[in-house]
Order: sequence, then C-alpha cells, then structure tokens
Amino acid sequence: MENTKRSKRSRIGLFVMGLVLGGILASAIPFGFGQTAKKTEKPTSEELAQVNELREREKIIAAKEKELAEKEEELKARQQETDEKLTKLIAIQNDLKIKLDELKVVKGKQFRELMKVYTAMSPSKVAPLLNQMEDNEALEVLKGLKTDHVAKIMPKLEQQKAVRLSRLLGLL
Repeated sequence: MENTKRSKRSRIGLFVMGLVLGGILASAIPFGFGQTAKKTEKPTSEELAQVNELREREKIIAAKEKELAEKEEELKARQQETDEKLTKLIAIQNDLKIKLDELKVVKGKQFRELMKVYTAMSPSKVAPLLNQMEDNEALEVLKGLKTDHVAKIMPKLEQQKAVRLSRLLGLL
C-alpha cells in the first residue's frame, strides 16, 4: 500500500511536470491550421528556470520518498522486534503464573500440615511459639486453627500480644 502511495505521488509529480512542459511546448507551436511553421521559439529563461525548479523539486521529493521508505522499513523491523519481545514476555508471565500457582498449592499443603501439628500440641506449648512470632504470622496461625483451639491458646499468650491479635482477628 505504501508503494502504491509513493508510486501515485511520483505519477502526480510527473503529470504536473508534463503539463508544464506541454504548456511550454504548446506555446512554441504556432496556432492555426495550414499556417506554415515559423522558426520555433526557444524557451525563455523564465520557462527554463521553471523547468529547472520542477526538476529540483522532483529530486527533493524523490529523496524524501526514499527517506520515508527507509524509515518505514526501520519501523517495521522495530515493530517486529517489539512483537517478538512481547510474545516472550507473555510466555514468561504464563510460566511464572503456573509456578506461582504450584507454589501456592505447596505452601497451602505445608500450612495445613503445620496447622495439624499446632492442633496436636497443647495450648501451653503453642502460646510461647506464637509469642515469638510477628503479629501477622501469629494471626495467620490463629486463623488456621479451629475456634475452640484458639480460645484455649489466647489466655496463654502474653497479655499485650493477646490484645493485639484479638483486635486483628476482630477486624477480619
């Protein structure tokens, strides 16, 4: 399509130049049927200047068309490169999503196993462990346990920790 546009522009330029040259030649041919041709007039300096100007413009247009074609090729190459990179990124993203999902499954399984261990332990043994954990970690453990087990553990926690965790449990 781009070649068609360039070709069309070139044809228009040639057409305009042909009209100008045709006008110059038409003015040099005597009018009237049957008249003998007089000595052909030479183009005036003004007409020659116009022809030269048109030739220069044509050269400029041709150079700009060439430059435009080069830029179009460069743009196509960059677009293809970008598309390839995007395809690779999407593939990487999909791989990461699959691995993250697998990791969540493994982590979930490990967490359930840990909850079984904490459930099997007495509240007096779990409470000191929770006291050593960060609040957000202890909160996750408490959320994973059954309510009756949490009720037995909470009184065994340090008082300030129990208050903080109670507030956090109440907000959720």
